[in-house]
Amino acid sequence: MANNILLFTAFSLAVILIYYCVPSSIRKFILLAANVVFYFGISTYTGGGLIFLADLIFSFYLSKLLDKYKNKFFLALSILPSLSLFILAKYINFFPASLFNPSALKLILPIGISFFTLKIISCHVEIYRGNIQAPSLCDYVLYVSLFTQILSGPIMRVNDFLPQLSNPKFNPEQARAGAFMIIMGLFKKLLIANMAMPFVDKVHENISGVPALALWMAAFLYAMELYADFSGYSDISNGIMKIMGIDVPANFNAPYFSSGFRDFWGRWHISLSSWLRDYVYIPLGGSRCSELRRFVNVMITFIVSGLWHGTGLNFLLWGISHGLLVYLSTKIKLLRSQLITFLLVMFLWIPFRAENISSFANYLVRMFRDFNISFGAINSSLRLFVLNSTSINYALSLFTGIFVLILHDFFAKREKDYGAVFTFLFVSLTILFGRLGASAFIYAGF
Repeated sequence: MANNILLFTAFSLAVILIYYCVPSSIRKFILLAANVVFYFGISTYTGGGLIFLADLIFSFYLSKLLDKYKNKFFLALSILPSLSLFILAKYINFFPASLFNPSALKLILPIGISFFTLKIISCHVEIYRGNIQAPSLCDYVLYVSLFTQILSGPIMRVNDFLPQLSNPKFNPEQARAGAFMIIMGLFKKLLIANMAMPFVDKVHENISGVPALALWMAAFLYAMELYADFSGYSDISNGIMKIMGIDVPANFNAPYFSSGFRDFWGRWHISLSSWLRDYVYIPLGGSRCSELRRFVNVMITFIVSGLWHGTGLNFLLWGISHGLLVYLSTKIKLLRSQLITFLLVMFLWIPFRAENISSFANYLVRMFRDFNISFGAINSSLRLFVLNSTSINYALSLFTGIFVLILHDFFAKREKDYGAVFTFLFVSLTILFGRLGASAFIYAGF
């Protein structure tokens, strides 16, 4: 189910149907049952689900303890088990093989650990700050493990989620907006992400053997693939929640039309950037300090972001680069150009996608050293889409989808509503050209 967007959507809609057919007093238990079915259905081994369940229950009782004794010791104690499990999952390859068997252990570690760990931390911090009381066991489990958000977020805040969960009501207007978001998410995933993925994968598997033009094309297409894949999941997740009567803040807002990196992080993965702001950047001192300290705070925040995504030097480089550009874009006007911002974001997705730092270095060198736009380079690059004569049609279908997505974001940023037109385009293009094969969500790997 985690690798099949249509199955995930069908499962979610079936849950919604049951949800509204039962009395409101048992709706939470329907969601709990859906969580169990979904999570154990996507887990390779039952052990991963059982470890997740144990972490949930243990963290819940620690949250009750924290609610009683609101001090830093109990705050640290309450998040330590989940944080330790997260560190083990992320940094397992750094442990000696004699201590752990990384290959075997990876199979039983919980899926979605990066996302539910951040939810647990934010919930416990809000309890410590006195903003909320410790939730009931049912509410706690639903908040942390809700099946629509467990794979790739968004990282909804507990004080936004629980009040809506208590008394969700069907709202026709909200349901209509939710349906549009599901349609848009399917369009992004099936037409853009799934069709761009084979080309990008082929290029990264043979960086030294493809034309430099293909490297440039792959850099652009990976930027579109990642955006369509991740925002597509967020759209579907948020759309399902809207139909259930729960409003979730947008996780993306036309990020490739950003004016500078500070603006970009206000538009890309908004739930993560706001989480980092509230639980890392502001506690460090935020911007209410000296210029040097503000720079350090920004860099620490983005290093944490890089390490949250992955453990290789390429992720560290990605985080440091974004931190520097966020800081510098407030000082240098040129870095607030939309075109410059997009090009820099695109280049920085290369180490994000690369297998390691040496692959990234090789990719970057060849992009510039070997670049040419000859007929042979164009022909060879286009044939990487597929291995037969349909490569031109395949490329045209993909770039048509990308053009429609860019057009949608252009109008969305300007708050112009052409919902009916884009609904028609999303549906028709997905039916005509969408790639329906199973493929995992990129951020499910984090």
